[in-house]
Amino acid sequence: MAGVAGGAKVLFRVLGPLEMRVPGEDRPRRIARKPAALLVTLLMHRGEWVDCDRLVEAVWPDRVPPRSALSNIKSYVWQIRHELTPAPASGPRIEARAGAYRLCADPGEVDVEHFRRCTGDAREAMARGDAAEAVRHLETALALWRGRPFAELPDEVVAPVVAELEELRWEVRETLADALTAVRRHTEAIASLRELTTADPLREGPWARLVLALVRAGRRSEALATYEDARRVLADELGVDPGRALAEAHRQALEESVVRRARCDLPRDVPDFTGRSRDVAKLVQSSRSATATVPVVVVDGMPGVGKTALAVHAAHRIAGEFPDGQLFVDLRSSDGEPLGADELLARLLRGAGVRDLPDAVAERAAAWRAHLAGRRVLLVLDDASSGDQVRPLLPGSAGCMVVITTRTRALRLDAVEPVTLLPLPAPQTAALFRAAAGTPDDDVVREVVRRTAGLPAAIRAAAALHRTRPQWTAQRFAARLGEETTRTAVALVEPAYRELDDRQRRLLHAVAAAPDGGLDARGTDRVLEYLFDRHLVVEPSSGRYAVHPVVRDYAHHVTPTLRELTAV
Repeated sequence: MAGVAGGAKVLFRVLGPLEMRVPGEDRPRRIARKPAALLVTLLMHRGEWVDCDRLVEAVWPDRVPPRSALSNIKSYVWQIRHELTPAPASGPRIEARAGAYRLCADPGEVDVEHFRRCTGDAREAMARGDAAEAVRHLETALALWRGRPFAELPDEVVAPVVAELEELRWEVRETLADALTAVRRHTEAIASLRELTTADPLREGPWARLVLALVRAGRRSEALATYEDARRVLADELGVDPGRALAEAHRQALEESVVRRARCDLPRDVPDFTGRSRDVAKLVQSSRSATATVPVVVVDGMPGVGKTALAVHAAHRIAGEFPDGQLFVDLRSSDGEPLGADELLARLLRGAGVRDLPDAVAERAAAWRAHLAGRRVLLVLDDASSGDQVRPLLPGSAGCMVVITTRTRALRLDAVEPVTLLPLPAPQTAALFRAAAGTPDDDVVREVVRRTAGLPAAIRAAAALHRTRPQWTAQRFAARLGEETTRTAVALVEPAYRELDDRQRRLLHAVAAAPDGGLDARGTDRVLEYLFDRHLVVEPSSGRYAVHPVVRDYAHHVTPTLRELTAV
């Protein structure tokens, strides 16, 4: 916020009880009632000279002012100046002349002016068709509102200003609903409009907007019922028929054909999903940019780290932003082999109702992009093997979002948001195990934390074992947990291991057999980087490589002879 030239930057907040915020201070400053009434009066007439008679009326509105009123006014001005002392070269915040005072503050320092500016910026954004930008300005404007403006002054003094601001706030809320509808955030738009129709049921504007928002959200029956509610209220209270806007919204609801059921084949979201709050927030934030572009989020990580679980959990969170469909595509065949883009496109196009499929991959990709144009669809592409596999599946126009999970860092796609998942920290490992296993003993939890090293797939396997063997002692469970962890390691790592050549396999075994400090690159850095890209090794420090304990379990399970290990 701009401040008085050379002075302290202070934000005056009058959209509610008076507050003064000074940069560098965590809490707002508050002042006594009478000085506050004086300051609010000056703020209401920012930059103008206000005579002392008006200030006296503001400070003592409900009784005869004391004989010392003018002297008290000077004292209050001194107190406020003391609170707002600027840099020496700036001069006072409150200037004085014979019989009058004036407050010096830039528009950006007063929340009511900031509110007006945000509203104007939102109008301009809507006029040029940038609804997402309008939402940002409008949400900022509404966040400034904390209560009745200029609360320290009596109603008869501020009534005209407050009425104008209240009407502007109503406009902001209606425009925000329009903008939210335009960016397909239908749930929020509908909730906001329901609040408006409840607050003032005799205004037709919110009713018409609510009917249209319900139609565009695919909730046609609710739209028709809402119209009937509005028509009945207007008839009962005002004795009038719906106006043009509400009648037009009703017409659109009537003409809307039977709602096409959007395809949703997302897997079940696990109820005990644990941690990953920052990663989920990143996906949610990316979904909000889908109105202007096609966000592509790539989630990579080692086998069993929870890539698919994160993608599915986030997809359920943001499904409402993509009312035209939420698709989950397994990019591998039943035997674990990567499917080609031609086969994947054929499945997607058939699912979209296309029967006459082009032969060439490029033509199928073009047909798929044409199908998605103008739609808001969420694509979850699970277990990608390469950029070439998924590139033809990507939408071409704004409105859609893609979440890709992969075992490799080297997917080679442009303009993506990377999310690399690491194993869960110990507290979240314990929380996930307790949630999935029931009520395990503390000794059991500690052993699971140690053996699984934060790998969700291994944690869930341990929880499944505990649920089926609740009568076991901690010692017996710990003894069996080693076998269970190895079985999990084989299931997780075997597919990636099969894709390695002999030299890569030998080097992976060498890293797994190294001491806890890891293995130096020693001229094998390219092979190690390949294993690092596929999350089979980690690089705890530059040039040194190690493996996750579950990968080490797998390596020990298939350990070759010592001669093979030393032949690296």
